[in-house]
Amino acid sequence: MLRTKIKASSITNLTDARYFSAWDVEYIGFNIEEGTETYVALDKVKEMKAWLEGPSFIAELGSFPNPEEIKVELGFDAFQVGPFCSKDIVEQLSSNALPIMKELVWTQETTWEGLKEECKSLSPFVQYFLLDLNGYSLEGNDYEILSGFCSTYPTFLDVNIPPEKILGFLDLIHPYGLAIKGGEEEKVGYKSFDELDAFFENLEIFE
Repeated sequence: MLRTKIKASSITNLTDARYFSAWDVEYIGFNIEEGTETYVALDKVKEMKAWLEGPSFIAELGSFPNPEEIKVELGFDAFQVGPFCSKDIVEQLSSNALPIMKELVWTQETTWEGLKEECKSLSPFVQYFLLDLNGYSLEGNDYEILSGFCSTYPTFLDVNIPPEKILGFLDLIHPYGLAIKGGEEEKVGYKSFDELDAFFENLEIFE
């Protein structure tokens, strides 16, 4: 059992998928946006899902999906849309009756007030947010602001934190969960998970 919910993003291979499933992550995401670096064809997604038990599966649609082409019958439990996905598209997707996760990425132009306004506008249609803070160094009262943000909007945080500091971060911020990304295999069926092992071991709760 893990101390917080985990969303594993951009899974491209069964090795990653089975690893995250074994750690009881809450969500596993597959990028089904054609032409992108981590795109996975639906046939391959179906093959990987057949090996897994436990997690919910998220279709990562990118920023410019066509709502008319997105069907519940794809066999996913939720949709994730990219940072540039418009409110109109999000609203149309919400008619599918599946939860929607909206990705937010901190850039040089981002402000906390701007993020809050965006989330307030989208909250009638979005169940979860995924905030990528890898381009931002938290300092000063940022921690208090982020904690307030996470208490208002259910948010998965993608943030670069040393494994030994994860518990302190969770106790301070109280996010809905954490987001991590999959990666390429070193060779078919094999990759090193040393860094991820340290991450999960710090989150593990023994009953």
